[in-house]
Amino acid sequence: MPAVKEYKIKPLTFDPKLVAQVMRRRADGESLGTIAKALRVSPGKAAMAELVGTTERVAVDNPAKLARQVVKDRKASASWGLLAARYGVTEGTARAAYEAATGQPYSALDYRRKAEAA
Repeated sequence: MPAVKEYKIKPLTFDPKLVAQVMRRRADGESLGTIAKALRVSPGKAAMAELVGTTERVAVDNPAKLARQVVKDRKASASWGLLAARYGVTEGTARAAYEAATGQPYSALDYRRKAEAA
């Protein structure tokens, strides 16, 4: 595999109290929209809190190894939010890791788009 370019790693900082509240309310059967409204946060932030609470963290200390794992997981259709929660980095860092490993823009492989016929 080619050498990975350098990129900055920014750790994911997420309010553990918010994560605990969202997880408790989800266990009680509330929807994310209801939880977000009650906690006065956006639905996206509530969804990310749930991802952080339910996703098992994987510690990767080598930036090159992290970049390769991000590419592998992304090709397996993992979302940027899931990658951020899994590796404990921001979504921007996950995207930068993808670009550093592949040399392509992060939007090049998008599992929601249909592959173009060659």
